[in-house]
Amino acid sequence: MISYLTITLLISSLCGLAILLLRGAPARLRFYICLLILVTWLTPWQLMQFQTVSNAFDTFTLPLNILSEFNWVKSAAKTQNTELVAPVTAQSSSSLFTFYSLWLAAFSIGLVLFLKDAVSYLKLHKRWIKNSTLDNQTWNTAQIAQPNCDIRRINSHAPGMTTGLTTPIIWLDSNQHDAEKIRTIVLHELTHIRQHDPYWLWAINLVQRLFWWNPLIWFTAHYARQQIELSCDEQCKKHLPEGRYQLQLIKLTLQVNTQQHSLPMPAVLQMSGTPAFNLQRINKLNEEHNMKKRYVVVMASLLSLTGWIGFSNATINTQGNTQGNTQQPASHEMQTASLVNVLNTINNQDFIGAQTQLGKLANNVQSFDTSQQAKIWKLHAHVLYELDAKNPQIIAYMDKAVALEDSLSASELLPILQMAQALAASQERWDKQLSYSNKWFEIADNNVDKKELLFMTAVSHYSLQQYDTAIPLLNELVLISETQGFQPKENWLNLLMANYVENKNATQAIAVQEKIAMLFPSDKNEKLLNDLSQKR
Repeated sequence: MISYLTITLLISSLCGLAILLLRGAPARLRFYICLLILVTWLTPWQLMQFQTVSNAFDTFTLPLNILSEFNWVKSAAKTQNTELVAPVTAQSSSSLFTFYSLWLAAFSIGLVLFLKDAVSYLKLHKRWIKNSTLDNQTWNTAQIAQPNCDIRRINSHAPGMTTGLTTPIIWLDSNQHDAEKIRTIVLHELTHIRQHDPYWLWAINLVQRLFWWNPLIWFTAHYARQQIELSCDEQCKKHLPEGRYQLQLIKLTLQVNTQQHSLPMPAVLQMSGTPAFNLQRINKLNEEHNMKKRYVVVMASLLSLTGWIGFSNATINTQGNTQGNTQQPASHEMQTASLVNVLNTINNQDFIGAQTQLGKLANNVQSFDTSQQAKIWKLHAHVLYELDAKNPQIIAYMDKAVALEDSLSASELLPILQMAQALAASQERWDKQLSYSNKWFEIADNNVDKKELLFMTAVSHYSLQQYDTAIPLLNELVLISETQGFQPKENWLNLLMANYVENKNATQAIAVQEKIAMLFPSDKNEKLLNDLSQKR
C-alpha cells in the first residue's frame, strides 16, 4: 500500500505543478489534468502487472519497483507467560487483511453517499419537472436551432442550469425575458451539453464520494468544476461578438450575487457561482487563452512522467529469446518479477496460487542468485504456514534458506534466522529453535535488539527441562531491560521464577516472586508469593 500512496501523491504533485505552468492555457487542459489526478487515485498501482518480451531494446525497459509493497523479512515473537503466539508471517497477513477491509469499508461508505446523491437528484429533478413549464419557443428567442434538448421555465434564483445525461434539459428562470440574456444563458448551457459536461460532473462526483476522506480529492473536484465553467466561458466567448459575452455575464452575475443559493446537488450545472468565482471568470475572459507550443510540451512531459512513474512499479515479465530448443538463462529482471508476482498473490490472500507459483520457482531454483533462493524458501515456509501451521515441511523450507548462510550477508541471514526461530517455536520444535538461535547470536552484533529472542530461547530451554541454561538467559534479559531503563515484563519474571522452582532453588524463586509482586501487584501474585514462602 505504501507504493500506491507514494505513486498517487507523486503524480498528483506533478499534476499540481503542471496546472501552475498552464495558468495561461485553455481551461480545458487544466480540467483534463484534474481528471488525471482523479484517475490516478482510482488506479490500483500496486496490483498492476504487465508483460514484455525482451529484445535488443531492453535497455529502455522501465525500472522495476520504485517501492517494495512488502517487508516480509521482518520476524519477531510475542509471548504471553510461556506460550508463544504465531510468528509475524501470520500477523502481517492479518494486518494487510485489516487494512484492505478498512479500505473496502471506506469505499462502501462512498458508494452509499453517491447513491444518496443519485436519489436526491432524481427527487429534485422530478420536483422541478412538476413545477416547471416547457418553453421550447425560447430556442427562437436565442436564435439557435433546436437540438435534441428541451428548455423549461422554473422559478429559480439561478439564471440558467443544466441537468440530465441522455435527455438533457436547460432550465431558465421564469422571470428572465431579456432576449440578449436568454441567448447568453442558452448558449452557455448548450455548450456544457455539447462538451458532455453533465457526464464529467457525475464522474467527478463519484470519485469525490468514493474518496470522501481525502481532502486532496475534494480540492481537485472543486477545482475541476471551476475549470468546466471557465472552459464553457471560453467557448461561448468565441461564438458571440467581441465583448458581448463578457458584458452579459457581468449583468447576470451582478443580478444573482446577492440572492444566489447553492443547490445541495453537486451534479447540477449552474451558470453562476460564488461572487469570488464569478469575478475570476470575468477577469479570465479578458485574457487570451490560445494553445501554445510550451503548453503542448508541458502536457507531453506530464503524461510521459505519469506513465513512467505508474508503470515502472508494475510487474514486468521478461521472456528470454530462444534459439532452436535451447532456452536462454532467466534474466535478473525475470527472476525479480517472478518473486514480485508471488508477493502480489500472497497480498491477495491467494495462498494456494502462491504455493503453485513457488513450486515452479523451486523447480528452477538454481537459476536464481543465492539471495533470491533464500527468499523463495522463506516464502514457501510463509505460504505453507498460512495453509497448515503445523506442517513439518515449514521447518524444512527454513532449513534450506539457512543452509545458504555462507553466501548470505549478515543483514540477509539475521531476518531468516529470526523468522525460522518464530516458526520453530510456533510448532514447539524447541531443538530447532535453539539451533537457529545459536546461529543468530553468533552473528548478531551488540546493537541489535535481542530481548525477545533471548526470551524465546529461554522458553525452549525451559521446555527441554534445561533450567540451568535458561536461568542465565533470563537474568541477562532482565539486566538488559533495567539497564535500558525499561521495566522487565511480567512473563519474563514468571518464567525466571518457574525455572528456579524447577531447579529447586527456593530462595531465588521467592526473591523473583517478591519482585513480581512489587512491580505487578495483584492478588494472584501475592498468593503465589505466600505459597512459595510456606513451602520453603
